Amino acid sequence: MDGSNHRVLVYGVHAISLALDYEANDLYWADHNTGNIECISLNGGGKRIVSAQGNAGKHSYGISLSGGRVYWSSGYPVDIVNSITKNGSTMKQHSLPAGRSGYLHGIVFVPEQCPNLNNACAVSNGGCPFICLPLPGNNKKCVCPDDNSYCIS
Repeated sequence: MDGSNHRVLVYGVHAISLALDYEANDLYWADHNTGNIECISLNGGGKRIVSAQGNAGKHSYGISLSGGRVYWSSGYPVDIVNSITKNGSTMKQHSLPAGRSGYLHGIVFVPEQCPNLNNACAVSNGGCPFICLPLPGNNKKCVCPDDNSYCIS
C-alpha cells in the first residue's frame, strides 16, 4: 500500500468506480466506454465480462457487491439500480425510494461484519507512531507526516 510493487491489472478501461470481492480476490468495474460490467482476478488473470450492457451501461456510475450479486447505479434513461449474479446468469432491476431528489452517482453496501483480514498493521498500528502501511508478505512500512520532526519511521 505504499505505492511500491504496483501492477496494472487491465488497460483501456474507463472505470468510474471499483468494487473489491475479498472472498474471490476479484476486482469489478463498470466500463464507461463499452457499457460492460467486468471483473478480473487480483493476480491479473481471468478478465471477463459479467454483463454486456451496451449504450445503457455507458451511464453506469457506482458499483458494489453484496450477497453474491454485483449492483450498479445507472443514470440513463432514469436513475435506476441494476444487479446481476457474479456469474452473470440472473439480472434484476431494483426500485428506488419515492420522493428522493438528485442524481444517483454511487452505491455502497456495508457488510454486517468487516472482512477478517490480517496484516502487520492490524495490532497496535504495527508499532508505528503515525501511519502503518501493510505490505506483501505480512510486512509493513511506517510513515510520518512531512512536518513532524519527532517521528522516526
